[in-house]
Amino acid sequence: MGREFIGDYPTSGEDSELDDFAAELAIKYIKQKCQPPRGVNVQVTWEDHELGSYPVISVVWNDYITDYPGEYIGKCIEAFDHFDLPEEIHERNRVLFDAQDRIQKSDEPD
Repeated sequence: MGREFIGDYPTSGEDSELDDFAAELAIKYIKQKCQPPRGVNVQVTWEDHELGSYPVISVVWNDYITDYPGEYIGKCIEAFDHFDLPEEIHERNRVLFDAQDRIQKSDEPD
């Protein structure tokens, strides 16, 4: 089973039910914006750390059904950022990444 980090699990530190609801809402938003291919899902997984484990939002897939879903993961990261960040910041990041892509493409040999 493959797994790729998408974003941090939302935590307010005050109400675990509210945190669970926010994570569920983020996952539903990602799935709505980025229809998962066969054998791929977005869910809460646990990330291990030397001080313990903590929940994160990840793309998971069955290695026997599908290859590494790199394009889908990129779309999910963008959708999570759009969900998590104010619109103004998201728009600035999108413009920056678009400019970076154009620079990289212009540096590539034909």
